[in-house]
Amino acid sequence: MNSIVDIGSARVNSFIASKYNGFISVRGILETFLDNEGNMTKIIGLHTERAQKVGQQSKTTLLQLCDGDHCLIVQLPVGGNLPSGLLNFLNLPYITFVGIGINKTLMNLESEFGLTCNNAVEIGPSSWDLLNKTEEKCRIVRQFVSFSSNPFCTLSPFVSFKYQTSAVFEDWGSYRLSQKQINLATANAYFAFKIGNVLMAEY
Repeated sequence: MNSIVDIGSARVNSFIASKYNGFISVRGILETFLDNEGNMTKIIGLHTERAQKVGQQSKTTLLQLCDGDHCLIVQLPVGGNLPSGLLNFLNLPYITFVGIGINKTLMNLESEFGLTCNNAVEIGPSSWDLLNKTEEKCRIVRQFVSFSSNPFCTLSPFVSFKYQTSAVFEDWGSYRLSQKQINLATANAYFAFKIGNVLMAEY
């Protein structure tokens, strides 16, 4: 299943892979990530969504990967096998995976699904000084992420996007994701990619 998600001026082609469709799109999208000549820095935005059933601990249910043009949304199975190519891709040394809270995210992925990542960079605000970013770059990123306090704000020079907060209250563990969930999941990974692209531009 695929869906075009408009995020401001950007159009991201999102693909949903799950055990119900045999993870059939995973290999093709991973190959697309590797062949995307527009992503010269080989940065991939990484994000996850979690769900909690009554009386149970929360679990990671979605893994999203985005290269700015495409987003792979993997519905993680409970007690099932994942495509081996996914683990191999996450451990490629020349691809940098970026995300907010990525260290905690990767701990959860490893403990719950055995997924590891060879090259991950935290891009949350607490990491900016450690990355030795200039004040100008930090100002640009602060402007970019300020949308979180105002879901209707205009983000310049990056995107203008109405953040669909209602999807936050839906069940991320559902077999069939709503369009609002797909939009939000895509946006979360896309924003990680865009922020990472700005912060990592010098490398």
